Amino acid sequence: MKYRQWKKNYKKKHGVNPPLELDKRKQRRLARKMARQINKTLPTAAETLTAAINRWVQSIKPALATLCENVAAVFSNMAAGLREESEAVEND
Repeated sequence: MKYRQWKKNYKKKHGVNPPLELDKRKQRRLARKMARQINKTLPTAAETLTAAINRWVQSIKPALATLCENVAAVFSNMAAGLREESEAVEND
């Protein structure tokens, strides 16, 4: 009964229903409603995000493979060059 009396007194004094910032009951009700909506949409959003990440990873795998091969070739060439230089120093 306290809530009803508070609401009626507020409306009598200000001419309108209390705003959401002052009405704790409306805030709790809205929070429960939002939580229910989040619980409904969260699993589908997670599935969509997971599928998008999987597609992205599948599309980037060839590029990563090429990058790794190029890096391996660079290190191989660098090792061969260093090997040649060390042999040249030892032969002098």
